[in-house]
Amino acid sequence: MRKHHQSNLAKFIAIALAVLTALPLACRAQDAAPESMHFQLDVSINGQPTGMIGDFVDLGGGHFAATARELNELGIKTPEGARGDDLVALDSIADLGYIYDEPHQAMALVTVDGNRITKSYNARGEREELKTRSSDYGAVLNYDVYAAHGGNGSISSFGASGFSGINTSLDARLIAPVGVLNQTAIVGMTLNDQTDFLRLNTTYTFSDDENLVTWRGGDFVTGGLGWSRPVRLGGVQVQRSFSMRPDLVTTPLPAVSGSAAVPSTVDVFVNGVKSYSQQVGAGPYQIDNVPSISGAGVAQVVTTDASGKESIQTLSFYTSPHLLRPGLYDFSAETGVLRQSFGVDSYGYDDSVVGSATLRTGISDWLTAETHGEAGGGLVNAGAGIVARVDDVGIVSVAASGSSSSRGTGFQLYGALETKLGPLSVNMRTQHVFRDYDDLATLTARADTARFGDSTFFIPGSIHNILSFAPPRGIDALTLSMPIAFDKSSISTTLLRYQPEIGATTNIVTATYSRPLVYDANMFATGYTDISETASAGFFVGVNVPLGNNVSTNTGLSGRRNQLSASAEVSKPVSQETGSWGWRVHDNESDNGLRTAAVGHRMAAARVEATVLQDRNGVRETAEVEGAVALLGGSVYATNRIDDSFAVVDAHAPGVKVQRENTFVGETDDDGKILIPSLNAYQKNKISIDPMGLPLNAEIASTVDYVTPGYKSGVYVDFNVKQATPSALVVLHDTKGAVLPAGSEGRLEGSDEPFIVGYDGQAFIKNLSAVNTVHVVAGGHECRAQFSFAPAGEAQSTIGPEVCQ
Repeated sequence: MRKHHQSNLAKFIAIALAVLTALPLACRAQDAAPESMHFQLDVSINGQPTGMIGDFVDLGGGHFAATARELNELGIKTPEGARGDDLVALDSIADLGYIYDEPHQAMALVTVDGNRITKSYNARGEREELKTRSSDYGAVLNYDVYAAHGGNGSISSFGASGFSGINTSLDARLIAPVGVLNQTAIVGMTLNDQTDFLRLNTTYTFSDDENLVTWRGGDFVTGGLGWSRPVRLGGVQVQRSFSMRPDLVTTPLPAVSGSAAVPSTVDVFVNGVKSYSQQVGAGPYQIDNVPSISGAGVAQVVTTDASGKESIQTLSFYTSPHLLRPGLYDFSAETGVLRQSFGVDSYGYDDSVVGSATLRTGISDWLTAETHGEAGGGLVNAGAGIVARVDDVGIVSVAASGSSSSRGTGFQLYGALETKLGPLSVNMRTQHVFRDYDDLATLTARADTARFGDSTFFIPGSIHNILSFAPPRGIDALTLSMPIAFDKSSISTTLLRYQPEIGATTNIVTATYSRPLVYDANMFATGYTDISETASAGFFVGVNVPLGNNVSTNTGLSGRRNQLSASAEVSKPVSQETGSWGWRVHDNESDNGLRTAAVGHRMAAARVEATVLQDRNGVRETAEVEGAVALLGGSVYATNRIDDSFAVVDAHAPGVKVQRENTFVGETDDDGKILIPSLNAYQKNKISIDPMGLPLNAEIASTVDYVTPGYKSGVYVDFNVKQATPSALVVLHDTKGAVLPAGSEGRLEGSDEPFIVGYDGQAFIKNLSAVNTVHVVAGGHECRAQFSFAPAGEAQSTIGPEVCQ
C-alpha cells in the first residue's frame, strides 16, 4: 500500500510541476495571439434551424466574420469578389443581421431572400448515365416475301398488268464491336423466271457513344433544317446522335421558383395534372426541368408548410423541341456523290463530289442559332437562321440563304411561327425563293438515263426535268386548331399555297372536325378543296368503334368529283406476342368496289398473312411472310423481324422461361438459348429467367441481367448457370440421439467453406467426395462425423442421421 501511495504522490508532484512550468508559456502565447477567436456555432436562419455547424471568427467588440466558403455552404451569398478562404465580415453584407447566443453556442442569422443562395432541384431526378455494351459478332437478315396470284392486274402492286410472282424485300446486316454493315435490296421474280434485283442502301455505321457521334460510310441521307432539303449521298457522314443518351435533356424545359418560410412541400401541376412533388427547406428554391408538353402550358406551384397552410403561384410557359439547351451542339457533315433515281436505279450516282454541313447550337433558353451550307457540282449554297421563344407566347423561326450555280444566283427567305392564343393554336410557315435559287436537291435531276430492268424514266439533260427538281417558288401554310370545351370536340383548318418552279399554283383549304363518342368511340370529318380549281373538292367522314379484345370497326363515307364511296372494316391486328392471331374484313363500295379478307398469325419464327381481294375484274390472292434469320454466339435462329437491337439469352438448360421487362417472351431451346428480337438501343433492358426451370443441381449467381445495347447491335446474355458441386443435405445427431442445435457452425475437412446447421439438425454441405469428414462446434464443444456420399443425379441427396462425436 505504501509503495502504491508513494507512486501516486510522485505522479501528483510531476503534474503540478508541469502545470507551473506551462503557465508562463500559456500567458506569453495569450499575449502573442491575435484578438480574433474561432467558434463552432449551431446556425439558424430566419428562425429556422439549418442543422449545420458554422465556423465563425470573433473580430472583437461583438463583431463576427466567416470565410466565403463557409457562408456559401450555409446558403448565404457573399459580396462579389469574395472567394474560398477570404474572410467576410457579417456586418459587410447588406440586409444581414445576426445574434451570437453564447450560452447555447449558437448563431442566429436574419436576412432577406436576396442574400440567400437558391436551392435547386431537378424535376427529372438524377438519372443514371448508362454504359452502352459493345455488340458481339453476328449477322441478321430481315426478309419480307410477298406473293400474288390471280386477277388481271387491276389491283397488282407490281406495276405490271396480269403479273403473278414473288417480291422480296431484304435487309441484311453484319454486326461487330466496330460497327454495323447494312445492306437493303428488293428482289422481284416472276413465274417466267424473270428476276429483277434492285440495290437500295449499303451503309457502314459506327456509333461513338462517348461523344454522341455517329459515323457513316456508304449510302445515307444528309442532315438538314426546316428550310433546307436533304438529299441522298454516297460518301462519308459524321452526325450528332442525342438518341445515345435518352437521359439527356436537349430541350429547355420550364423552371419554377419560390421561397418557403419554413420547410415545406412543393407540388407542381402542369395544365392541371400533378407532375412533380418535392420537399424543400426554408428559403428560396428553384425546380428545374419541370416535365411539360410541347407548346403552351400553365404551371401551378402549390407550397404547403407543416401546418397545412398553402400558397399558390401560377405561371405560363412555352416549350418547343426546336430549341436547344444552352451549350449543346447538334450537327451533321457529309461529303460524297449524289445518289440519283433511288428506288429505281441500283447504281445511279453523279460524278461530281459534293458536301453539306448543318449546325445548331443553343445560345440561351430562348434562342437557338442554326446554319446550313452546301457545295459541289458548280453550286454553292449557304444560309443561317434563328429559332427564338418570344416570352411565353410562342416560337418564331427565321432564316435566309443564298446560292450561286450554273443557272445563276438567287436567295431564299423562310419564316415560321407557332403560338397559342387562348385555346386557339396557330402554326404559320412561309418560304419563298427569288431569281435562280438552287440547292443540291436540284442537282439530283442532272442524271444519266435511269433504268430499272428495261424501263427508262428520265430524259437526260432535260431542262424541264431539272426545273421539276428545283425548290418551289413559294410555300405558304397556315393551320388553326382549337378544342371546343363544351362539346369535347376539336376543329382545325389548314390553308396551303404551293407554287412549284414549273406548273400551276395549288391553293388548298382543308377543315377537320373530330369528336369522342360513347364507349371510347370517336368520329372525324374532313373536307378539302383547291380554291383555284373548284372542281377539285372532296370530303371524308369516319367513325371508329373499339369492340374490346383489340377488335375495332371503322366505317367511312367519302366523295370526290361526283364520285361517292362507302367503306366498312372490322379488324384485329396481330400483336407482338408469339402465337397471336389477327384478321381483317374490309368492304369498299364504289365504281371500283373492292372487298378484302385477310388473316395473320405471329409464330416464333415469322409473321404470316394471307389475303383474298375481289373487285369487278376478278379475284386475287396474296401471301406474305415476314421474319428474320439471325446468327449470334455460334447459333442460327429463325425469328420475327429485328428492326433494332436484339439479344441471345443463354440459360444453359432447355425449357427455361425468359422474360423481358417482366413480360414473357418464350422458353429456351434444346441448347438452352433463346433470341429476343426487340431490345431498345441505348436503354436499359431488363432480362430475367425463371429459376424453377433450372435443374436442381444448378447454381446461378443472379436470375436478372440489365443490358444496354448499341445501335442495331446484338448482345449475348450468359447467365452463367453452372452445375452445382456434389452436395447433400446431411442430418447430424449427437451421441445421445438428439439433433445438433440450429446455428451450429461446421466445416468439411479439406474445404475452407463453412456450413450452418439448420432446424432438425439438417446441414447443406457442398464439395462432397466419396468419404467425408466434418467438424462441428455445437454447444461450445467440437464434434466429428464421418459419412459416405454417392451422387443421385439431379435429385437432392439426403444423408443421415449421422452421429457427431
